[in-house]
Amino acid sequence: MTKTRPVIPYKELAKKQSCFRPGSTLCVGCMESIAFQDIGRATDNGVKTIYSMGTFCGEVSTLFWPHVIAWGRGDQEPERFEDSFSIIHNVFESAPTVAEGIRDTADLLFDLGALKKPIQVIANSGDGGALVIGLRSLLHTIARRTRITIVVLINEFFANTGFQYAVTATPHSETSTTPAGDWIHGNSAEPINHIGLALMAGAGFVAQVSPAFPKDFTEACEKALACSETAVLFIPSPCIAGWKFEEGRTIELAKLAAESGIFPLFIKEKGKEGRVRPASSNPQNRTALLRFLAAQQRFNHLVREEKEGSLVILPGREQEVREIENWTDRNIKSLSRLAEWNF
Repeated sequence: MTKTRPVIPYKELAKKQSCFRPGSTLCVGCMESIAFQDIGRATDNGVKTIYSMGTFCGEVSTLFWPHVIAWGRGDQEPERFEDSFSIIHNVFESAPTVAEGIRDTADLLFDLGALKKPIQVIANSGDGGALVIGLRSLLHTIARRTRITIVVLINEFFANTGFQYAVTATPHSETSTTPAGDWIHGNSAEPINHIGLALMAGAGFVAQVSPAFPKDFTEACEKALACSETAVLFIPSPCIAGWKFEEGRTIELAKLAAESGIFPLFIKEKGKEGRVRPASSNPQNRTALLRFLAAQQRFNHLVREEKEGSLVILPGREQEVREIENWTDRNIKSLSRLAEWNF
């Protein structure tokens, strides 16, 4: 269960000292770097922070010892234990498992009196590591109610190994292993229900939020860190290199992803009714969906934006666009039912 306490305003969060620092080699405007900054500030709450990171683009671009180390709090090692920060890297699937080991060890040391102050533990993975290679370890950590926060950044493929398909990929999106051509029109599968899996495994708090919606994002980070069981934050992360869109449109794409029903905002605490936004499909969702698709070259085989700004579905591709629309409708309805489920 999540302890009740006031959520700090976003402008107050912005004044805190993040544990994500300059020096990364992430793309300019990458959503992962924005999320790292905001989560890093949320952890500046008077409790020592320990990160466990699996292998993914957010790890190889920020934690490449002895070269890039873009983590730490302050220019010097903090004097106070509660301000300090530690980070451990492990393989793709193991971030939740390593975090669980950290939590168990810290709790044992605390019970023995060897550790005098509490710590907070965060496991950070990409969707390929958490939901493809490491789905079993993710679900088992949640099922054991381990008191950690799991952060999964979703960009729909394995970005650091060549943009191969992952189970979170939007229907008919083009990846390096599901190319779009005359006979195959991109990924033919629907995405895995990652939110439903986390809830069914027993997570105490589950959210799908984006820094593009700062109030919701701040609330979710605060509640996740305060949760007495496993909390899971899914963060959709528009990828400039993989989704193939113009620099400067990251936040726009993140908003369209939520408004279109591809990645709706979702926040739910165990035992309480959750919320979804948008709560239902409407014509505005359709416009947002076409704008979302047209802004990315990975959907260039379906929808394009003309010079005058009009959106055009390519002749012969109406069925594929209709299938994406139908899936977003089902996605919103499915998440709405999960939000209402009292468990």
